[in-house]
Amino acid sequence: MPDIRLPAHAHVPGSGSVPDLGPLERAKDFTPAVTRAAEWSENVPYLYGHDLLRAGYYWEAHEVWEAVWLATPANGPERLLLQALIQNANARLKSAMQRENAAARLHTQVEELRIDLVARLGGRIDTYMGVNVGNRYLHYNA
Repeated sequence: MPDIRLPAHAHVPGSGSVPDLGPLERAKDFTPAVTRAAEWSENVPYLYGHDLLRAGYYWEAHEVWEAVWLATPANGPERLLLQALIQNANARLKSAMQRENAAARLHTQVEELRIDLVARLGGRIDTYMGVNVGNRYLHYNA
């Protein structure tokens, strides 16, 4: 895996901050032509998005995961998971911006996507692409 640094600071829209796009663009350069569940542990931008989220870079995680999402098969479970992860990052960003109503709406969407994903995968799954999808709160396990 390439070593990609975290951005210099977390971008918060409306705060006057300017995003540090260099590391995000570097990570997105590694986006595979097709995002496949079986290859998640080698998907550089997918993994980097988790690093960003854990470190509090919510806007940045959304940006990187969007590139991964665009490479998912249409109507596939990978697409549902990426949608949920992106909305989860967006909900956390809204909370950081003190926009709790927006965050609550997004968390509801994340839960609906998670339920949809688990049903699509047969209903009896705890982890998918390294993410705990077996309970209400999505979090990266690996």
